[in-house]
Amino acid sequence: MSNMHRILWFDERIRAKRYPNAKDLAEQFEISVRQAGRDIEYMQSSLRAPISYNAKHRGYEYEDAAYILPSVFLTETDVRILSFLIYKYEEAAQSMGYIEGLDRVVQTLKRFVPYQPEESDIPIFYVDTQQANMKHSIDQAIKQNQKLQITYQEGEEEYTVLIHPYRIFTQSSQLYVIAFCEQSGEVEYYALEQMTNIALTGAAYSMMK
Repeated sequence: MSNMHRILWFDERIRAKRYPNAKDLAEQFEISVRQAGRDIEYMQSSLRAPISYNAKHRGYEYEDAAYILPSVFLTETDVRILSFLIYKYEEAAQSMGYIEGLDRVVQTLKRFVPYQPEESDIPIFYVDTQQANMKHSIDQAIKQNQKLQITYQEGEEEYTVLIHPYRIFTQSSQLYVIAFCEQSGEVEYYALEQMTNIALTGAAYSMMK
């Protein structure tokens, strides 16, 4: 399993003020404490997460609640919108002056978004209607902790599975869904473009503990 899912879990635990540590991460994903430590170090050094160890709670917390995971977890559309908003903020700041709190958030975003001010015109988006409708259904299922039934194409084979969708992310301009598959009993990664059908089941699932 990629460390991406472990990092998402760790991030969610921190935001829930559960103060996770390397031992918690190791036990949750059945990895060594050393590997868990490397994941935490990766968050600090590569993802620039402002996490610090809280001795009282024996776990990690964010020093800056405004921090978000970097653009690897954002869709291409998200990145383009953020880039445009950063540009408009800086344009306004030249005439109105900088707003301290907002400026700090903007500077944090610029560390992760491939910002190019000379290209920051109003974004024009080309939408695949079928994929947009599927993404909307997945977003709705994630928000409601609702199980999804998906039909998935792999080569010439097509199969249907019941999944618990956790998160959508972008990699190499492709949308993927991180989800628990009831059939395999594992957390899997599904490419949105390989889904041929999606159905909301109305059945709820419990988030990982």
